[in-house]
Amino acid sequence: MKEEKKFSRKRMGNIAKAGAELFSKKGFAETSMEDIAAAAKLSKGGIYYYFPSKTGLLYYILDNFMDMVLKDLEAELDLLDNGLEKLRKLIFRHVELYPKHVAEAKALFHEVQNLPPKSFRKIADREREYYRITSDVLSGYFGSALDREQVTAITFILLGMCNSIYAWYNPKSAITPEQLSQTVFDILSSGVAGIQRKAAGSRTG
Repeated sequence: MKEEKKFSRKRMGNIAKAGAELFSKKGFAETSMEDIAAAAKLSKGGIYYYFPSKTGLLYYILDNFMDMVLKDLEAELDLLDNGLEKLRKLIFRHVELYPKHVAEAKALFHEVQNLPPKSFRKIADREREYYRITSDVLSGYFGSALDREQVTAITFILLGMCNSIYAWYNPKSAITPEQLSQTVFDILSSGVAGIQRKAAGSRTG
Protein backbone atom coordinates (compact mmCIF):
# COMPACT_ATOMS: atom_id res chain seq x y z
CA MET A 1 0.00 0.00 0.00
CA LYS A 2 2.82 2.42 0.86
CA GLU A 3 4.51 1.68 -2.45
CA GLU A 4 1.26 2.36 -4.32
CA LYS A 5 0.84 5.70 -2.56
CA LYS A 6 4.45 6.61 -3.25
CA PHE A 7 4.02 5.74 -6.91
CA SER A 8 0.75 7.69 -7.09
CA ARG A 9 2.34 10.80 -5.52
CA LYS A 10 5.26 10.56 -7.90
CA ARG A 11 2.97 10.19 -10.91
CA MET A 12 0.82 13.14 -9.79
CA GLY A 13 3.97 15.21 -9.29
CA ASN A 14 5.14 14.39 -12.82
CA ILE A 15 1.75 15.34 -14.26
CA ALA A 16 1.72 18.58 -12.24
CA LYS A 17 5.20 19.50 -13.47
CA ALA A 18 4.21 18.86 -17.09
CA GLY A 19 1.00 20.83 -16.61
CA ALA A 20 2.77 23.78 -15.01
CA GLU A 21 5.32 23.92 -17.84
CA LEU A 22 2.59 23.91 -20.48
CA PHE A 23 0.42 26.44 -18.65
CA SER A 24 3.42 28.77 -18.37
CA LYS A 25 4.30 28.46 -22.07
CA LYS A 26 0.92 28.13 -23.80
CA GLY A 27 -1.51 29.43 -21.21
CA PHE A 28 -4.21 27.55 -19.33
CA ALA A 29 -6.96 28.01 -21.93
CA GLU A 30 -4.74 26.92 -24.83
CA THR A 31 -3.47 23.78 -23.08
CA SER A 32 -5.56 20.61 -23.32
CA MET A 33 -5.52 17.57 -21.07
CA GLU A 34 -4.30 15.66 -24.13
CA ASP A 35 -1.28 18.01 -24.31
CA ILE A 36 -0.51 17.38 -20.66
CA ALA A 37 -0.97 13.62 -21.00
CA ALA A 38 1.47 13.56 -23.91
CA ALA A 39 4.03 15.65 -22.02
CA ALA A 40 3.69 13.37 -18.98
CA LYS A 41 3.86 10.26 -21.20
CA LEU A 42 0.40 9.07 -20.20
CA SER A 43 -2.72 8.07 -22.06
CA LYS A 44 -5.70 10.41 -21.97
CA GLY A 45 -7.50 7.95 -19.73
CA GLY A 46 -4.44 7.70 -17.51
CA ILE A 47 -4.30 11.39 -16.75
CA TYR A 48 -8.02 11.52 -15.91
CA TYR A 49 -7.45 8.77 -13.38
CA TYR A 50 -5.32 11.19 -11.36
CA PHE A 51 -6.97 14.50 -12.27
CA PRO A 52 -10.63 14.50 -13.36
CA SER A 53 -10.38 18.07 -14.69
CA LYS A 54 -7.88 20.65 -15.89
CA THR A 55 -8.95 23.07 -13.16
CA GLY A 56 -8.38 20.31 -10.61
CA LEU A 57 -4.83 19.94 -11.91
CA LEU A 58 -4.29 23.72 -11.79
CA TYR A 59 -5.46 23.82 -8.18
CA TYR A 60 -3.13 20.94 -7.28
CA ILE A 61 -0.20 22.81 -8.85
CA LEU A 62 -0.94 26.09 -7.08
CA ASP A 63 -1.82 24.52 -3.74
CA ASN A 64 1.43 22.55 -3.67
CA PHE A 65 3.41 25.61 -4.71
CA MET A 66 1.94 27.68 -1.89
CA ASP A 67 2.64 24.79 0.50
CA MET A 68 6.27 25.05 -0.50
CA VAL A 69 6.32 28.85 -0.20
CA LEU A 70 4.82 28.83 3.29
CA LYS A 71 6.37 25.61 4.65
CA ASP A 72 8.19 26.32 7.94
CA LEU A 73 8.55 29.99 7.00
CA GLU A 74 7.32 31.44 10.29
CA ALA A 75 9.29 28.86 12.28
CA GLU A 76 12.48 29.82 10.42
CA LEU A 77 11.83 33.51 11.03
CA ASP A 78 11.08 32.93 14.73
CA LEU A 79 14.60 31.57 15.16
CA LEU A 80 15.95 35.05 14.37
CA ASP A 81 15.82 37.83 16.95
CA ASN A 82 17.02 40.71 14.80
CA GLY A 83 14.48 42.41 12.54
CA LEU A 84 17.11 43.07 9.90
CA GLU A 85 18.08 39.40 9.78
CA LYS A 86 14.43 38.38 9.47
CA LEU A 87 14.09 40.70 6.50
CA ARG A 88 17.26 39.26 4.96
CA LYS A 89 15.99 35.71 5.50
CA LEU A 90 12.63 36.48 3.91
CA ILE A 91 14.19 38.03 0.81
CA PHE A 92 16.87 35.37 0.33
CA ARG A 93 14.36 32.56 0.79
CA HIS A 94 11.96 34.07 -1.73
CA VAL A 95 14.59 34.81 -4.37
CA GLU A 96 16.17 31.36 -4.07
CA LEU A 97 12.82 29.54 -4.24
CA TYR A 98 11.14 31.20 -7.21
CA PRO A 99 13.77 30.62 -9.94
CA LYS A 100 13.61 26.89 -9.12
CA HIS A 101 9.86 26.86 -9.73
CA VAL A 102 9.33 29.39 -12.51
CA ALA A 103 6.51 27.47 -14.20
CA GLU A 104 4.53 27.17 -10.97
CA ALA A 105 5.10 30.86 -10.17
CA LYS A 106 3.87 31.89 -13.62
CA ALA A 107 0.81 29.69 -13.21
CA LEU A 108 0.06 31.38 -9.89
CA PHE A 109 0.42 34.91 -11.21
CA HIS A 110 -1.29 34.41 -14.58
CA GLU A 111 -3.71 31.49 -14.34
CA VAL A 112 -5.17 31.48 -10.82
CA GLN A 113 -8.28 33.32 -12.06
CA ASN A 114 -9.21 30.15 -14.00
CA LEU A 115 -9.97 28.29 -10.79
CA PRO A 116 -13.55 27.82 -9.59
CA PRO A 117 -14.53 30.40 -6.92
CA LYS A 118 -14.05 28.08 -3.93
CA SER A 119 -10.59 26.94 -5.06
CA PHE A 120 -9.64 30.51 -6.00
CA ARG A 121 -10.49 31.71 -2.49
CA LYS A 122 -8.33 28.99 -0.93
CA ILE A 123 -5.29 30.02 -2.97
CA ALA A 124 -6.02 33.70 -2.31
CA ASP A 125 -6.08 32.94 1.42
CA ARG A 126 -2.62 31.35 1.14
CA GLU A 127 -1.33 34.40 -0.72
CA ARG A 128 -2.76 36.68 1.96
CA GLU A 129 -0.96 34.60 4.58
CA TYR A 130 2.35 35.20 2.81
CA TYR A 131 1.54 38.90 2.57
CA ARG A 132 0.77 38.98 6.32
CA ILE A 133 4.08 37.32 7.19
CA THR A 134 5.97 39.76 4.96
CA SER A 135 4.12 42.72 6.45
CA ASP A 136 4.83 41.50 10.00
CA VAL A 137 8.55 41.20 9.23
CA LEU A 138 8.63 44.72 7.84
CA SER A 139 6.60 46.08 10.75
CA GLY A 140 9.02 44.47 13.18
CA TYR A 141 11.96 45.97 11.34
CA PHE A 142 10.51 49.48 11.08
CA GLY A 143 9.11 49.60 14.59
CA SER A 144 7.27 52.87 15.14
CA ALA A 145 9.19 54.74 12.44
CA LEU A 146 6.42 54.22 9.87
CA ASP A 147 2.66 54.06 10.05
CA ARG A 148 0.60 51.11 8.87
CA GLU A 149 -0.18 52.56 5.44
CA GLN A 150 3.52 53.09 4.75
CA VAL A 151 4.30 49.53 5.80
CA THR A 152 1.55 48.27 3.49
CA ALA A 153 3.00 50.21 0.56
CA ILE A 154 6.51 48.90 1.19
CA THR A 155 5.19 45.35 1.58
CA PHE A 156 3.67 45.50 -1.90
CA ILE A 157 6.83 47.11 -3.29
CA LEU A 158 9.00 44.31 -1.85
CA LEU A 159 6.71 41.56 -3.12
CA GLY A 160 6.58 43.25 -6.51
CA MET A 161 10.38 43.30 -6.69
CA CYS A 162 10.69 39.66 -5.68
CA ASN A 163 7.80 38.33 -7.77
CA SER A 164 9.06 40.01 -10.94
CA ILE A 165 12.20 37.87 -10.84
CA TYR A 166 10.48 34.88 -12.45
CA ALA A 167 9.81 36.97 -15.57
CA TRP A 168 13.41 37.88 -16.38
CA TYR A 169 15.97 36.19 -14.15
CA ASN A 170 18.13 33.38 -15.53
CA PRO A 171 19.67 31.37 -12.66
CA LYS A 172 22.46 30.32 -15.06
CA SER A 173 23.56 33.92 -15.58
CA ALA A 174 26.64 35.48 -13.99
CA ILE A 175 24.45 36.80 -11.16
CA THR A 176 23.82 34.05 -8.61
CA PRO A 177 20.57 33.85 -6.62
CA GLU A 178 22.57 34.86 -3.53
CA GLN A 179 23.93 37.96 -5.27
CA LEU A 180 20.48 38.86 -6.55
CA SER A 181 19.02 38.40 -3.07
CA GLN A 182 21.70 40.66 -1.63
CA THR A 183 20.95 43.32 -4.25
CA VAL A 184 17.23 43.30 -3.41
CA PHE A 185 18.06 43.40 0.30
CA ASP A 186 20.53 46.28 -0.14
CA ILE A 187 18.07 48.34 -2.20
CA LEU A 188 15.27 47.84 0.30
CA SER A 189 17.31 48.28 3.48
CA SER A 190 19.08 51.39 2.14
CA GLY A 191 15.76 52.88 1.07
CA VAL A 192 14.21 52.05 4.42
CA ALA A 193 17.12 53.67 6.25
CA GLY A 194 16.43 56.87 4.33
CA ILE A 195 12.73 56.70 5.16
CA GLN A 196 13.54 56.19 8.84
CA ARG A 197 15.93 59.18 8.87
CA LYS A 198 13.31 61.32 7.20
CA ALA A 199 10.64 60.21 9.69
CA ALA A 200 12.97 60.91 12.64
CA GLY A 201 13.81 64.33 11.22
CA SER A 202 10.14 65.26 10.87
CA ARG A 203 9.52 64.38 14.53
CA THR A 204 12.41 66.48 15.80
CA GLY A 205 12.07 69.34 13.32
